[in-house]
Formats: sequence, C-alpha cells, structure tokens
Amino acid sequence: MMMFVVFRCSNSKQVNNIFFSSIFTGFVHFTFASNRLRVFRFIDQEKPWDESLENCTKTNESFVTLYDKGDINYIFEFVIYINASPWLGLRKSRKNVTTWSDGIPFTFNNSDVTVTNGMPICEGIEQSKWTVFNCSDKKHFMCYKDNNYILIQNERKTWCQAQLYCRRHFTDLVSISNETQNTQVIEEGKNKTFWIGLLHDEWEWVDNSCSTFRDWDSDGSFRSLNCSALSHSGRSMTGAECNDTDKPTFCSKGKVRIQVVHLNLTWEDAFDYCADNHTSLLQIEDSEDQKAVEQWLNYTTGDGPFWIGLRQSRVFGFWIWRDKTVSYSNWMDGRQPEMPISDNCGVINKTDYKWRDENCWHEHPFICEEEISFMNK
Repeated sequence: MMMFVVFRCSNSKQVNNIFFSSIFTGFVHFTFASNRLRVFRFIDQEKPWDESLENCTKTNESFVTLYDKGDINYIFEFVIYINASPWLGLRKSRKNVTTWSDGIPFTFNNSDVTVTNGMPICEGIEQSKWTVFNCSDKKHFMCYKDNNYILIQNERKTWCQAQLYCRRHFTDLVSISNETQNTQVIEEGKNKTFWIGLLHDEWEWVDNSCSTFRDWDSDGSFRSLNCSALSHSGRSMTGAECNDTDKPTFCSKGKVRIQVVHLNLTWEDAFDYCADNHTSLLQIEDSEDQKAVEQWLNYTTGDGPFWIGLRQSRVFGFWIWRDKTVSYSNWMDGRQPEMPISDNCGVINKTDYKWRDENCWHEHPFICEEEISFMNK
C-alpha cells in the first residue's frame, strides 16, 4: 500500500516539493476536523443579551465576533430581509482596562494612556519608549519563551495577528514586569519599532477572541452602554442596553475565518497572497468545512470560480492540500480528475459549490482561510 507524508509549505516555491517527498515513508497525516471553519446561525427569538447568549452556548456556539468590515457586510446580507439588529459578542465588562496579553498583572507602567473613547489602544516600542499605535497597524513584534525574548523581524502583523503568532510558535507577546525586563526588551529590539503585549480596552468579546476592530455608529451610544449590536442600518456597530428585548440572536462557531479575495491571480500567486496576508489558501477538510464555505459564498458577492488550496502532483497524480492529502472531497459529478487529462489546480464553483480542476496559470479570485484563535489566556 502506498503511504504519504506531508510537509508544510512556507511559500509556493515549496509546493511541488510536497509531491516528491511524500511517497518515501509510511507515515500518514490524518486530520479529524469539526466546525473548523466559522459557520453562522440566526435564531429568530428576541431576548436580553444574557438570555440570547444562552441560546448560542447550548449548542457550543457564541455570539459573533467581528474582525473587519467584511464581517459586518456579511451579517448585513444575512439579516437584511428580517429588518433586525442582532446582538454582537462585544461587551463592556473588562475589569482591568489595561492588560498584558499573557495575563500577568499590570504592575510596571511606562505608559501614559487613558482609555476614554471606547476604542482599543495597543502599545509597542519605538525609539526605546513605550508608544501607542492603532492596533490594526502592521509592525514587527516581540515574543517570549521562558526567559528568552524573540524579535520577529521578517513579519509585520497587526497586534492580534502578532499575538496569535507568538502563542503558536513561542509563549506569547512579550510582557514587562520591571525595569530590568524593560531594558532587556529595548536592547533586544535593536532600535526597531515593534509590538509588545500591552492592550488597553474597556470592551471584550464574549468568546475571548482577539479582535480590536470597532466600527461604532456616529451617535456615540456605546460610550454610555455596556452591550453591542449590529446597527439598524446594518452597516456599523451600535451600543445597546443589555436588557433590551428587541434584538434577535446571531451565533457562530469555528476558529478559522473564510476570506474571499476579489483579485484575479494565478493559483501560485493566490497561494502566496493568502500566506502573506492571512493564513493559507482555503482547505476544505470535511463536510462541515464544505457547509461553512457554501454558507459564506451564498452571502457574498462575486461569481467565481474561486481558487482553493487543491493541487495535484504532476508526477504521481494524487491531490493534496497545503499540509495533508485529500480525504473528504466534493468533486463535480463525483469524479476526481485524473491524469493525464486533468488540470493540476482546484477551484470551487459558486453555482453548485462543487470542486473542479483548472489550469493553474489561469487567473481567478480566491478564498483564503485565517486562523482567528489558537489559545485563550
């Protein structure tokens, strides 16, 4: 029996190496995914925030966390026909407005930040000083593990993306407890501008996700209220009384976002774009992933076809994702494309959500996936 091993690629130049190295060992990489990709569910019941949240948690879901304007646009398309303003998962409930990413007490302070406008503030080091920045800015960042400080100079990420990276590869974004550590961090920073693990925020997402995205409506109601919802216009966030009984429930689950990118690129260029800006070109690992993709495409614009992370070995003929062989499949007509007549890259159609092979040099829009949670502190 032929067995495969799969190696993770860092860029498209390594993709073809997967196929040549995968037949020489007896190890098989299996993944058993369950609600990996984020999926949404609307419940037409109007209840206060706490009771509404219970409707989600009963089925291992939570309120929706927003990560960018694309999420708001998606929810708007989802609820446009019911003329409702569903609850969101953001609540003004953080006991300590200023927190370190790894959860250590905030006892050493070189900051002069005052949080007053409901917007999160993230800190970094610039010119050897603690400096506030927009959390969505992309910068170098410093992680730590044990007593070692690691400056990541080959990546630029938002504060939350940097946190996720550090938690995956090290321990967390660097925290500073005393003057000695502060001096060490500055020295290791090598005069770069970089994120540290300091966040100032009155609000927090109920599922503990890291998202500093805020798009409040212009009435400023969030300043005096403690819960949040989609605005009645459907295009922004609004503050709300937590005891309001006129808002339906909107739940989600899954730790990987779907991101449709409306740029026409070749498969390899799409692969590189997703790796540089998100996590990777989309993988569909089981029927739950497939349902999540169908739901997302049903409420987003663009006709496709869309590149996904499927690639076929031109030598051995098997199909593979970035770091695993294909087990679940949803090929058009139920038949996997076979050499020598097949093209070597995969797309998904929006008309029937089926997969088909496509010439890798053709240019299409594509779907990335973006990991949004690795470990909650």
